[in-house]
Amino acid sequence: MSPAPPGPPSGVRTPTLPGGHVRTPKRAATVDALLAAGVAELREVGYDELTLRSVAARAGVTHTTAYEYFSTKAHLVAEEFVRRLDALPGVVVAPTQSVAERITTALAGPSLILADDPAVASAALAALLDPNPDVVRLRATVGVLLTDRLTTALGPDTDPAIVEAMLLAFSGAMLQAGMGYFDYDGVVRRLARLANQLSPSVRTGGRAARGPASASLSGS
Repeated sequence: MSPAPPGPPSGVRTPTLPGGHVRTPKRAATVDALLAAGVAELREVGYDELTLRSVAARAGVTHTTAYEYFSTKAHLVAEEFVRRLDALPGVVVAPTQSVAERITTALAGPSLILADDPAVASAALAALLDPNPDVVRLRATVGVLLTDRLTTALGPDTDPAIVEAMLLAFSGAMLQAGMGYFDYDGVVRRLARLANQLSPSVRTGGRAARGPASASLSGS
């Protein structure tokens, strides 16, 4: 789950759905049903056995309809991950918080969104590495959302190299957690330790709190 280069500015949700469809209540409900069915299938059969046909059958739509919205199963799983990340509460920090506390505040939520859903966690890690163009665009969105959270926590004047270092650390720690080296709580602890090492290099000045971050799903 490597950090992506900056994509479209966050805070703007496009009116389109996966597959480039204009958002309507009926189409949005179809996408929601497909995502819910995908999660249910993952919990039953795992990522290797997951197919868009089985997802479509569980969702009560044709496989043709499923392919109108999702090009591959990796696309569907990556979309589910991005939605969970996008739904996290916005970052709120206090001026008295240390750098480690600020970074922990920014990245604890993203680190733990899959902690209680191991089937989806392992699938998301595999899906986000897929070279499918739709997944590449979603990876860019992940990078934008995480960058936004870190910049909110540390302040807009923070050296971009510090933000990039934390994104690299987050990506590596999440990959190692997915491989079973430690649990997702361990991601948070390791990031906090790294943040303590970086503290002398970081000038903080967190921005005002905002609502849940969101970003366009267009490519970088």
